[in-house]
Amino acid sequence: MSPFSPVGGTVNVAVTATSQALALTSLGTMSGSVRISNIGTQTVFIAFGSSAVTTLVTTGLPILPNTVEVFALGGVTHVAVIATAVGSTLYATSGQGV
Repeated sequence: MSPFSPVGGTVNVAVTATSQALALTSLGTMSGSVRISNIGTQTVFIAFGSSAVTTLVTTGLPILPNTVEVFALGGVTHVAVIATAVGSTLYATSGQGV
């Protein structure tokens, strides 16, 4: 497996207690990955999908404070984010590799 290499730009959102859908940078016809960085004090819960994707703190995938994870995109265009309180910013960088 190749190490993660950024291809698209980075997008970010200040995470709140309301689900928000963040559009990921397009990789065009390439399949790829997304590097998720949770910078802050709150655990952020995420879900991947279309522009209509939502998530809940009870069902989303937890991203612990001040951690980085890489996920295969699999054709998704958005990531939904939520936390129990304010205090984190989530960054999403499109690219290839892990």
